[in-house]
Amino acid sequence: MATCGDFLLERLARWGVRRIYGYPGDGINGILGAFGRQDRIEFVQTRHEEMAAFMACGHAKFTDEAGVCLATSGPGAIHLLNGLYDAKLDHQPVVAIVGQQQRAREPRPAGRAGAAAGETGQSAARLQRAVGTPAG
Repeated sequence: MATCGDFLLERLARWGVRRIYGYPGDGINGILGAFGRQDRIEFVQTRHEEMAAFMACGHAKFTDEAGVCLATSGPGAIHLLNGLYDAKLDHQPVVAIVGQQQRAREPRPAGRAGAAAGETGQSAARLQRAVGTPAG
């Protein structure tokens, strides 16, 4: 039975993605498992999430393809920022995929901390979307 990770990798492969740079973590285990069920996209494990973003940016700079980086939720996602800033400032196409732990309901941002997280992501991204449910 196909999972969301399988569908994600299939779509990325159709878009021409051949390589994804990332660091494993609980929030992306479903995607990591999907790598073992396909052979079109190579997963390059890095030693740190920040390196994954820089490698995706370098991939975009030297191949004229979109670079893709993958990290888990929370601190893993924040560690992508330096590489994403590099891509933004150099006008390079980089896609960052970050995980999210399952939860019963969407939390409400708590004061300034919630606002700061949104502002941080927006400053490094041209387009930012959260996906909570599969498209119908």
